[in-house]
Order: sequence, then C-alpha cells, then structure tokens
Amino acid sequence: MKRTSILLGSIFIGLLMLSARNRTHPYKMDVIPEKVAALYAANFHGFQDEVDTLATLANSASSLSEWETLKRQVEKTRLVYKKIEFIFDYYQTFYNGTYINGAPLPKVSEHFEAGAVIEPCGLQALDEAVYEEASQENLKHIRELANGLKERVDFIAKIHFPVNFKSSQIIECIRSGIVRTFTLGITGFDTPGSVNALEESAVSWQSMENTFSFFEIGILPEAKGEFEAIKKLFTKGKERLNADISFNDFDRLTFLKEVVNPLYAALLEFQNVNNIRLEPYKKHAQNYQAKNIFDINFLDTDFYSELVYLPLDNPKTIALGELLFKDPRLSNNNVMSCVSCHNPKKAFTDGLPKSVSNQKGVFTDRNAPTLLGAGYSTRYFWDMRAFDLERQVVHVIDNDLEFNTSFDAIVDKLKKDTNYIRLFKEAYGGIYKEDINQRSISNAIAAYVNSLKSLNSPFDKYVRNETEEYPENAKRGFNLFMGKAACGSCHFAPVFNGTVPPFYMESESEVLGITQGFDTIAPQLDTDLGRMDNGFSLDNHPYFKNSFKTVTVRNISETAPYMHNGSFVTLEEVLAFYNLGGGAGMGLEIKNQTLPDAPLELSNQEIKDIIAFMETLSDVTDYGDRGD
Repeated sequence: MKRTSILLGSIFIGLLMLSARNRTHPYKMDVIPEKVAALYAANFHGFQDEVDTLATLANSASSLSEWETLKRQVEKTRLVYKKIEFIFDYYQTFYNGTYINGAPLPKVSEHFEAGAVIEPCGLQALDEAVYEEASQENLKHIRELANGLKERVDFIAKIHFPVNFKSSQIIECIRSGIVRTFTLGITGFDTPGSVNALEESAVSWQSMENTFSFFEIGILPEAKGEFEAIKKLFTKGKERLNADISFNDFDRLTFLKEVVNPLYAALLEFQNVNNIRLEPYKKHAQNYQAKNIFDINFLDTDFYSELVYLPLDNPKTIALGELLFKDPRLSNNNVMSCVSCHNPKKAFTDGLPKSVSNQKGVFTDRNAPTLLGAGYSTRYFWDMRAFDLERQVVHVIDNDLEFNTSFDAIVDKLKKDTNYIRLFKEAYGGIYKEDINQRSISNAIAAYVNSLKSLNSPFDKYVRNETEEYPENAKRGFNLFMGKAACGSCHFAPVFNGTVPPFYMESESEVLGITQGFDTIAPQLDTDLGRMDNGFSLDNHPYFKNSFKTVTVRNISETAPYMHNGSFVTLEEVLAFYNLGGGAGMGLEIKNQTLPDAPLELSNQEIKDIIAFMETLSDVTDYGDRGD
C-alpha cells in the first residue's frame, strides 16, 4: 500500500511538472510579440529621428558645399529604415509604396489622394536626387523631398502604433522580407541612385535575424534543430552580403539556391514544428505554405480573381473554358476563336507583329502576348484596361476587329448545342436562372486561361534542386538579369512580369520609348498612347503616355516578335534596345520614360548570356500539342 502511494505520488508530481512545462511555452510565446514590438518601435523612432535630421539639414543648407553632408544623411536614413521595412511594409504596404520607399515615379494611387497625381517622393526619390548633379535647383528638390518625407513619417507614426503582433505574422514579415531582399534589394530596385543595394540588404538581413532570435525564448524542444539551421542560414547570408564584392559581381544565383530558398523553407518548417499556426494579417498573393520562391504554388492566382462568378480552380469550368477557347462560334460569322491569336502550339501567341482581325488584310492594333502565366496580374491587356480575366473576355467579344458580337448572340448559339447545355448545367447549374449567360461564359474562359501556368522550366527545376544540370552561360545570364542589366527590377521574380513583390498585389506598366521597328539610325517613336488612352480617368495622365504593361519574359524564346507593336524581331534586338537606354537613350525626346536612358554597357557576350538565361525559362511541353 505504501509503495502504491509513493508510485501514485510520483506520477502526480510528474504530471504537475509536465503541465507546468506546457503552460510555460504559451506564456513565453506571448512574450515574443511584445519584445519584437519594443524593438520595432525603437527602430521606427530611430528612423523618424534620422528623417528629422535630414529635413533640418536640407532646410538649413544654403550652398552646394553641404551636398555631401546631405548625401551621407540620406544614406544613413535609408540604412536605418532598412531595419524596419520588412515589418512596416507588411502592415502598411500601400502607404510604404506610395510615400516612404516606392519607385521614384509619379503615381496615381487608388488608396490615397483621391486619384490625383502624386509626384515622386520618399526614400528612393531622395536616393536618386542626391546622386544627380549638385545644383541649387536640385538642392531645392531635395529640401522638398525631405520635408515631404518628414510629414508622411510623422503622420504614420501617430496612427501606426501600437502594432499588435502575432508570432505567425512576425515569421511572415521575415519571410516576405527575404523575398523583398532578393527581388527588390539585391537587384538595385530600391537604390536607383546610389546602387547601395548590398549594404542596405545586409542591414535588412541583420534586422530580420535579430527579430527572429526572440523565438529562442519560446522554442519547443523538437524545434531546436530548425532554429539552429535558421541561425546558420542567416549567418551565411550575412557573410555573402557583407563580403567585399561589387554590385555587378554579386552571385545572386548562388545566394538564391544556398541561402534564400533554404531559409524561406526553414522558417516554414520551424513555424510548423513549433506549433505556430498560420494567421495572416492581410490577403495577398504570396502563399505562406510554399517552401520555395520558385515553387509552383508560391503565388496564389485566387488572389487575382476574388470577385469572379465562380472560383477559377474548378476542373469542370476549366474543361468547359478550353472548349469555348477553341470554338469559333463565339465570334460573329464564326470566323475567329481565342486560338486565332493565342495558339497553344505557339506558346499561346500567334507569331505575328500584330494579330489578324476578322477582316481580310486588316490587323489589330497590337501584338498578342502569351497567355501562359496571365493569371498572375491585377491588370490585363497591354494598356491595362481590364481588371480581371473575366472582364478581359468582354473586351474581346465587343471589339470590332475581333469577335465583333454580343453575349446575347453567343448565348443563342450555345443554347442550340446539347453538349454545351449539359456542360454549363454541370458547371453552373443553380447559380442563376439561366446556366448559359454572360458571366458563366466569361468565367469558364477565364478559368481556362488562369490554368495556363508554366513554372516547370529548366531554370525552375534547377533552383528547386530538382536537377543539377544548368548551363554556365545561363547562370551568368541570370546574375546579369537580376543585377547589372536591371531586367529583374521591372520583370520581378518568380513570374518575371510586372507584378510587384513581395506581396504581388499590384501590376506595373512602363514607358520604354518603344520605336517603330528597331532603327538605331533614325528611330521613330511608336504613336500608340497605351495606358493613357485606356478609357479610365485614373490612368488619363501624361506620364502614362506610351506606357504599356510589363509582361512576363517566361517562354520569351517562343513568343517572337516582341513589344506591344511587335516591332522587335529577335531577342538580340530587344537587348540592344535596352542596352542603348530605350527610346530616350536613342535620342528621342520622351519626358516620361521610366526606363533609365543611360546605356547599360552590356558586352556582346553579356547579351548572349542574358538570352541564354531567358531561354531556360521556356516550359510549353504541356500545351504544344493542344492547339487546333
């Protein structure tokens, strides 16, 4: 009896100890957000102090002799900002992109200023300004930028705090910060004047490491291995970013394969093993369940189709959409189908400078871009006149040179086909009084187009470690694409289109000064007004004149000719055009060109290497045999 009592007592004490341990872990986890919040607040107010100092210096500067002092203060202010950006951008994405560290271009924001033009402002504009020629005019410009930044930072400081962190959101901030470092940091996107990309990335990297270190106080025993692995990867990344190496010579491909992708995956594994459930703060396209920036599911196209008639991932609607995509009955007089301009055998293009119309000998106004990866966007068509894939269909139906018909006419045709009646009922039955209607037709075609994904190229397989084979010239080309050539600062990884990381919530257009044919002797600017003339008052501004959507370079070797007007026949011509600095670099007067007009000074070999890389982005094997 005594032995039994001792045994029961021992078990009871053991259970109490186990219970105490289990209670301790949640408590420690609750402390982590508090510690992160305290560090973040201190760093934010440190940034605010540096902005105050910058504004004071700018306001007191009266001569050009103080230019270098201003430049150093801009650099210091930016470095301090890099300590907070991975968190600030997560919680204040649009404010950050509009006022604090967005591209130094005029903006029309749907979120601020009621659609008015917002002149270039913030840290990138300052980075650019202090590296321009020292003059009284530029000094005045820097003063205006510094005071504007102070006003915006002081305002957001009043409403931004306190920030209520959750442990899962802290990890999401860090993972998104890693994406930002790779796509916007080391590419030079964030530093258009100084090209101080590696130093700034190193500061951001260190801040993310410091933030993650707080998780050690709430770590479960089974997560210690993952924690230590993450510490090593942070150290490895820090060593590479702090190495004595130039911007052009930094090995971005090795950094991606050996640091960025492994760290992105390890953070997810740590989160899972440490029982930190997924609780995203906001809706965006980045899928935090992905383990690799180049995973097929890294971006979720559902984000771009939130308001559609029916979710675009329904196998029945996708199959129906493919039938409609190939059916000429959708056009007037049954003369055209979607395949007419987007042939699966040609990577969903037509191989023509400008697409054929429904009239013999007449062509449409623009080149037909590939539909592979079209779903990774917030705006559609070269002039960005459609806001989702469903509405893109409407424009084709109505266009006089394309289908030139109405949905009523299409519905009447489809209702005479028993197979279509059955398929529409299976896919859309019960949603509306008529199964075959404008929304269901548009939705089915949109579902098919959305399914056209091309993320299994030789490059993807290499960076996902699914193969060890990859050409040496393509490796050099990738590093050039993401570095010296600045291609990756407009064609953002992983889709390599204009949808902006790290949250991929907005798609961009650019003014490149595209010419009528590639003529370096007597170039003539293409007359297409582009985005400025798309019918939206929000886009009807001079700086959108000749502005066109930044489309993907995936499968680019399959989709010649190039540009909105199909004026460039080869990739060599495309690269030569960029190498010259676009239309402005070729001597044309283009006030609003977003592409820098300075020559890239790429050698012939470097151009060949970039093309070699882009050729490894081809992945059309699943679609080439599906055309009519």
